[in-house]
Amino acid sequence: MILATWLPADSVSRLPLGPYFQAGVGCVVLHPENCTKMLVVQEITGPAAARKLWKMPTGLIDPGEDIAEAAIRELAEETGLKDATCQGILCFRQAHGASAGRASSDLFFVCLLSLPQQSSSLLTNLQAQEHEIADICWMPIKEYADQEVWQKSPAYQNLNQAILDAADNQLKGKPIPLVTPNQLQ
Repeated sequence: MILATWLPADSVSRLPLGPYFQAGVGCVVLHPENCTKMLVVQEITGPAAARKLWKMPTGLIDPGEDIAEAAIRELAEETGLKDATCQGILCFRQAHGASAGRASSDLFFVCLLSLPQQSSSLLTNLQAQEHEIADICWMPIKEYADQEVWQKSPAYQNLNQAILDAADNQLKGKPIPLVTPNQLQ
């Protein structure tokens, strides 16, 4: 039961607003043998598909699901890569004014995931989610960040810079600044 009307009607309502945001995750997976490349997907339908945009695996967080769990699930669903570990949150963005009929605000957490030591064949035999993903590949991060659609968005330029910085830190053997799953609990 949800209380929807404050009584008496002649006083200011003190009812809290209902859910007003949705939360999603993006999965950054750096290639284990070449950290200048990241795993990207192309969708079958939707705005990203219409633009032939390569993007990181993404999805919405289910009710009661932790951010790290959602990232691991989405990566497995979209690419077939199981047993990934969420290293932490690399960055996030907040947007307002989502589509009609949906939440009014959107939180998007970009998670850095790592794969267990695996054979090279597993990294090349990726399994695209049948009804959602058209293609999967390992793409140079610079090429990913330079896609035209990203150049029109300061938020995505900042997000992509965080990915480039993470790869650069890994290449130089420096720590990558993250909020870890343990810090989220």
